[in-house]
Amino acid sequence: MLITRKRRINAGIDMTPLIDVVFQLLIFLMVSSQFIKPDRRVDLPTGPVAAAPVSEELESLTLVILADNKLLLEGNPIQLNALSDGLRDLIYHTDITSLEIKGDSTSHLGTFITVIETARECGIIDLGYHKKDAPSK
Repeated sequence: MLITRKRRINAGIDMTPLIDVVFQLLIFLMVSSQFIKPDRRVDLPTGPVAAAPVSEELESLTLVILADNKLLLEGNPIQLNALSDGLRDLIYHTDITSLEIKGDSTSHLGTFITVIETARECGIIDLGYHKKDAPSK
């Protein structure tokens, strides 16, 4: 008795045309896309309001932030960590609850934010600021 084997059908897929199409699509997308230059500069517009001054009718305390982030409270130098005690003492003796911050244009934003948070914690109700060069020592 003779046994015959069936031949297997080669069901493999030829990947060459698929790879060619993918490469052509890749080349087409690379050529047709727009490359973004990373060195573009954006000039943002400035708002119409330059500062939020404290009402002139109210008497206010003055805090100056110098270029080197040193603070002057009513003309007297004060450390940032002692600002809370200094403000509470002035508010207690003068009953003034408004503060005007005059900041140098090169002072750090972190110092400004810390001053605002400290002032709010101490009971400052009205808060205003001016961006200008602080007076020199």
